Amino acid sequence: MKKLAVALLRKEKVFLQSYSQATTGVWIAWGPVYVVDAGDTNSNQFLDELTRMIRVTLDNSVHGVPHPSQTEWKAVQAPMLEAVGVKSWNTLAKGAKSVGLESEGTLVKMEPSANYEKQGGTSLPDKTVECDLNSPELGSALLKAFEACS
Repeated sequence: MKKLAVALLRKEKVFLQSYSQATTGVWIAWGPVYVVDAGDTNSNQFLDELTRMIRVTLDNSVHGVPHPSQTEWKAVQAPMLEAVGVKSWNTLAKGAKSVGLESEGTLVKMEPSANYEKQGGTSLPDKTVECDLNSPELGSALLKAFEACS
């Protein structure tokens, strides 16, 4: 079953959030935002924690959640804004890099984006990084995907 998530790198922190498929078929931000401090991206502790949080985030991606009403959309978007500590998506996007995560089975595809600050940017499918969900290199693979963002 397909699972989706997003990873943002902003101000030396990685923010991860699941996306779940609503009963209408639309994918929406879902659940908590996990934050991993990226101060020392070469440390084993950081890479292990990042790998663990990627797995947890993808595991939280589910199907069949209720479709939000018009009045509930702000609540859907609030966890990411609160985790980053900003009030708007424009502020969040400044200086941020975004990678979309998709898994089906044990293959995780990490698709970087360009110009995230411009309405969420443009996907860079030709720069997708792939890694097995069970690989200890999962966190390192996400860092490679962030490096491909522009």
